[in-house]
Amino acid sequence: MFKGLHAKLTLIFIFAASSIVLIAGLIIMFEVHYHITMFQRDVPEFQSIQPLTHHFEKALLSSVLWTSIGAIILVCMISYVVAKNLSRPLVEMREAAEKMAKGKLEVRIETLGNDELNDLGNSLNLLASKLQLQETSRKNMTSDIAHELRTPLATIKSHLEAFEDGVFLPTSDRIHSLKEEIERLISLVQDLEHLTAMEAPEFSLNKKEANLNTIITKSMDAVAGAFVQKNVTLHSELQCNIELSIDSKRIAQVLINLLSNALTYTPAGGKVNISTKTDNDSIFLSVKDTGIGIPKEEIEQVFERFYRGEKSRSREHGGSGIGLTIVKRIVQAHGGEIWINSESGTGTEVKIKFNREKAGI
Repeated sequence: MFKGLHAKLTLIFIFAASSIVLIAGLIIMFEVHYHITMFQRDVPEFQSIQPLTHHFEKALLSSVLWTSIGAIILVCMISYVVAKNLSRPLVEMREAAEKMAKGKLEVRIETLGNDELNDLGNSLNLLASKLQLQETSRKNMTSDIAHELRTPLATIKSHLEAFEDGVFLPTSDRIHSLKEEIERLISLVQDLEHLTAMEAPEFSLNKKEANLNTIITKSMDAVAGAFVQKNVTLHSELQCNIELSIDSKRIAQVLINLLSNALTYTPAGGKVNISTKTDNDSIFLSVKDTGIGIPKEEIEQVFERFYRGEKSRSREHGGSGIGLTIVKRIVQAHGGEIWINSESGTGTEVKIKFNREKAGI
């Protein structure tokens, strides 16, 4: 339909091209008349051929006029086609954006060529993909949060109803069971608060020059009791004097999370080793355990929110499933990298790489 951007572009092209044609035609007609007039004045024998000259002038002027009219008609046709071709991808992008605004994030724009319009279309497609991914993540997160909350709340409700009806007696074991479920809820809420804070635009690190080994030692001391209780050996191999501009509190949060995970998935009698080393401007930190390991196909997924290796989502090992997501956010905020080396039954090694320059920004 001839409206909107198509009509506007068509009228602009017609006006611009027609103006050029009209101005050129008027100039030519003026020049023809001017030179014929000069010919009449400068040639004495003009009177004998005046009818012929007059006819010649009319023929030239008529030719210029009809040529200009034909050119304007051609300009209108070409302008219509060109404007349609230019406006079509923009109109498609507008329609796609309207569909995206209504929640139809699967819409994509067909891109052809190698120009700015094609780049705009690719950018819009990329935006749609990102929004679709975020929407999927949001729905999954909502579902996972509901799942995480449902089980402890259902357990608490059933116990309280049993107490109320006199089916259960409020023994210390049952009260302790309720306390564990409440602690799970508190832990989940705290993890969600931390994750939300780190994903907020105003999130920033409080970086100061600190000794990484000192932070590691304090983090090990914080979890040492749990390791002794489970009979898992905690060992360290630290290079001395590793100074780095970091947020000490956040790095301690990373270390405690990694050590707690390693303890959770390492059976009694196992070993967890934390080590550091430097290589030029790079600093490597490793937390390695002799636990149950992670299947190769699941390694990339462990950093996703609420991911657990157990398909049944068993609570045997506890945890909210957000810990490694928080760890990754903190490491990336420091300009670092984190990855996992593991296989089922061979233990797990989590490696972190910091760059002195990036960490110091």
